[in-house]
Amino acid sequence: MLKIIIIDDEEDARFLLKRAIEDHFGEMTKVVGEAENCKKGLDLIQNTVFDLLFLDIKMPDGTGFDLLNKLDSKDFSVVFVTAFDHFAIKAFEFSAVGYLVKPFKSSDLRKTIDRILESKTETNAQQTPFKILLENYEQTQIRKIVLPNNDGFVVVKLEEIIYVNSVRNYSEFHLISGQKVLTSKPLITYENLLTDQGFFRIHHSYLINLSHLKAFVRSEGGAVKMHNGDLLPVSRQKKGELMDRFL
Repeated sequence: MLKIIIIDDEEDARFLLKRAIEDHFGEMTKVVGEAENCKKGLDLIQNTVFDLLFLDIKMPDGTGFDLLNKLDSKDFSVVFVTAFDHFAIKAFEFSAVGYLVKPFKSSDLRKTIDRILESKTETNAQQTPFKILLENYEQTQIRKIVLPNNDGFVVVKLEEIIYVNSVRNYSEFHLISGQKVLTSKPLITYENLLTDQGFFRIHHSYLINLSHLKAFVRSEGGAVKMHNGDLLPVSRQKKGELMDRFL
């Protein structure tokens, strides 16, 4: 059974989340505690045996991040719950940390809890994603991304990424060190994440970091040369938009 704690300053939000958990997961889960602020939440965490924490970000006496920073260890899974905040959601996605947006959809809650039920041993592995989340969020600038792979995950600075290419339904990151990181998510996922961070999709198979673009080569029928020497094709549909960025 998955034992759950909910920390949120809105009583109605706690009630709706608890009811949704009970309705959809019945005997597989149990809400073992609730708190409405950071102070009471910290006391609840330190005195309760549980597996999963649903944690609000903004509360009257601090943030969910403040609360987590007061803990020596986090041997439980965390799902952040927040009202819509574009930058916070970006930080979650770049850090591969679970979240729900208020008002949440039942389908999103089911996906979240299903994932955690399938991998209850993942809690210690969340330490690094938490750290990256805090760095990105507190600096109000995305600097690093967590890339899930077969061995767990790799943390990469955005400035170290030269380009990303599609490998069937996977994505392969090419780094300035020469390392390649294969992750299980499709290229469209990273296009959506990285376009606002100085990346541009030049082809259905390639997403490049514009800061590592060395030259545009017309003689190759439209291609770009990257700083590592790789020559990548540019699709006809993307050529004009790419040139507009530099002319």
